[in-house]
Amino acid sequence: MSDTSDAVRDICDTIIKRVDRAYVAECGRKNELPTKLWEMWVDTGLLAMGLPEEYGGAGGSLHDIVLAIDLLHREALLLPLAVPNFMSREPLLRHASEEQKRRYLPPTATGEEFFSFGITEPDSGTNTFKIKTTAVRQEDGTYVLNGSKTYQTAFVESAHCLLVARTEAHDATDRKSGISLFIVDTKLPGISTTQMDIGMYLPEKNYVVYYDNVVLQPDALVGVEGKGLNILFDSLNSERLLVAAMNVGQADYVLNRAADYAKTRAPFGTPIGTYQSIQHPMARAKTYIEAGRTMMYLAAEKYDRGEPIGLEANMVKILTSEAFKMAAEIAMTTFGGAGVDVSQDILPFYIAAQNNTVAPVNNQIVLSYIAERALGLPKSY
Repeated sequence: MSDTSDAVRDICDTIIKRVDRAYVAECGRKNELPTKLWEMWVDTGLLAMGLPEEYGGAGGSLHDIVLAIDLLHREALLLPLAVPNFMSREPLLRHASEEQKRRYLPPTATGEEFFSFGITEPDSGTNTFKIKTTAVRQEDGTYVLNGSKTYQTAFVESAHCLLVARTEAHDATDRKSGISLFIVDTKLPGISTTQMDIGMYLPEKNYVVYYDNVVLQPDALVGVEGKGLNILFDSLNSERLLVAAMNVGQADYVLNRAADYAKTRAPFGTPIGTYQSIQHPMARAKTYIEAGRTMMYLAAEKYDRGEPIGLEANMVKILTSEAFKMAAEIAMTTFGGAGVDVSQDILPFYIAAQNNTVAPVNNQIVLSYIAERALGLPKSY
């Protein structure tokens, strides 16, 4: 536990008292940003957590951000756009130039600006090495960006995007080289977007983004050209933990809702919560939730110490996404037909839990990674 954990808990208590689930749920149904919740993140200083004071932050660590997301999501106060903002901030703190840090980080603490993150492409999917978006360096040092990205959360609303592109052609013998990261102004000429029609109750919009001869200045590059893979992993590993916090928080929320319902629902005179067919799946889900939560915080502490967490981050992803899925499934079973009633507010979590087994990375590739790294089994992907 960090020195600032108590402050984070106090801030979250304040937010929980002022913003309720009904408001956030309505924003999700309308596909609108929960402005009131975002403003609370800003006003309470929560958005500044995890950022050093010299860059306009309030200090603290990734652990504090994970804690905040966990606590707020236990009340189903969802703010998914916080994830790309924080996961972009982490690699900038570790790898950006001092000038880049002082330019781009302070506005992310005040809410004046926030980051989106661009990596996913339709044809490459999980295989980031085969992305087709390119940034070609010109004689004057600028880069010309071409390609497209999909599932870009809140791209239009963000001020900047931390974008993954190829500065060298894909080489099957050395696929790790040629990956570079850039800070892209989302309003640059040559950028166009199409809003995606996502069949979920999301309080933010997702976009397909097209880059057509977009000119990037030399100082848009983060780190060394062609050596961005380690920078990328700093972002993706922190993302795993931030999404894990969303998973365990929402899992607790929906499981507690189901447990309360099971205590009173008695179609045959006895509360259905007395049935082992209800009790056991609930107990199993709760066990996975706490196991995932424990490992999540241990991994966050390890990350904050500067240690590699690739294996732990992927194990946390598996544990927490499966915990959320278990909790959502038993909640739907417990509510029965009432589970699809919009007023009950259960179905959105069932859909989200299914989605989080494949996003931000599918569980199958994660299991293959764990098999290789933890058990020494042959690489299968």
